[in-house]
Amino acid sequence: SSSSSSSLPIREEIRYIAGRRALLLHPPPTPSSSSATTNNNNPPLVILGGMAQSIANWEYHLPHLSKHRSVLIYETLGQGPPPPSEVCSVDGKEVTLQQYYGNVSLERQGLDF
Repeated sequence: SSSSSSSLPIREEIRYIAGRRALLLHPPPTPSSSSATTNNNNPPLVILGGMAQSIANWEYHLPHLSKHRSVLIYETLGQGPPPPSEVCSVDGKEVTLQQYYGNVSLERQGLDF
């Protein structure tokens, strides 16, 4: 069981970059130093998911994708949950994004433009 745990990527906590969730993984440590050096020389893989994709959609693929390189998954606007503290201004009042997106009427959309 220790050999299977050592082949898992090194996973950092989900962080926020520019107000959006992101997850960074690093290749698993290898016993051979030459292999570890090769891992460090590979460019990172940056994943920008498509519509309705979030970090959770990539979980199954991460062990394979991060075998030899670092992987950054970034959720763009509309993907994943909004940051709990993110607020915006509507008619001079601060509201959370959940409140803001609660009204998707044409009138509300017209005010945004």
